[in-house]
Amino acid sequence: MESLELHLVELGMTVVGSALFGLIGFVWRTSHKVSQLEKQLNSERELRMRDAKELQRDIDMIISKVDKQGEWTTNRMMSIAKEMPR
Repeated sequence: MESLELHLVELGMTVVGSALFGLIGFVWRTSHKVSQLEKQLNSERELRMRDAKELQRDIDMIISKVDKQGEWTTNRMMSIAKEMPR
């Protein structure tokens, strides 16, 4: 009877140890994925902010080339055409 209890205790400890290691592995893998996703979100946020700044700069440049009445002048159109990359 005593050996049966000993085997049951050994089996229980093995199951508990395996479950504990499995839980630790699961938590580590989940936290690793979360940190990767946070890095990806940060890089995409920076790209979106940079694109928005470039767009605003382009809009400001175009608005600065329009005269006070909101019409394009020929000289300004020619200067913009010269500045454009080919």
